[in-house]
Amino acid sequence: MKLLRLWPLLALSLLAACRPPSSGPLWLSRGVPFELRAPANGPRFFSSQEVVFHLPDGHEEQLITSVENDGEHLSIVASTPMGLTLFTLQLKAGKVTVDERVPLPKVFDPRLLPALVQLSDWPLEDLRRGLRADASLEDEGNVRTLRRKGKVILTLKREGTAPPYRKNVLEIPSVSVSAVITTLED
Repeated sequence: MKLLRLWPLLALSLLAACRPPSSGPLWLSRGVPFELRAPANGPRFFSSQEVVFHLPDGHEEQLITSVENDGEHLSIVASTPMGLTLFTLQLKAGKVTVDERVPLPKVFDPRLLPALVQLSDWPLEDLRRGLRADASLEDEGNVRTLRRKGKVILTLKREGTAPPYRKNVLEIPSVSVSAVITTLED
């Protein structure tokens, strides 16, 4: 299955030093740990999204997600375009639980998806509390940029007026990976 090739590439390129999903911070990049923020600190919403990854070798991979934040828990269901559920994830009371429906690569930390949701949608000051002092997160209108020691780690360009944004474009320049995340109409 082509989609499952995507997980190792993202995992190796984004999470150089990841840990099991329930322990410690999520590593967004080497030297950039991030503590997931509380669901209560973010906006309440439900959204179905299409995620299209653009990989360095020119290939594209597609994922369908359902994301819900009700203030008590943030949950994500990740599926293939044909409807095969890959995994479900829930963040509640500071604990992450993952139900894998297919084996995920050992190096892939599924907490990356809620981290990206939070980096796009959560209040800036709350996100900054989840980063170490040598990392900075800036918000210039609808563009959020994460840097460490001046080097761009990732950029999120958001289209729309409020979460869930109509479209997010994720760029990770160090590994030439990008993704377009489009909110699907109900």
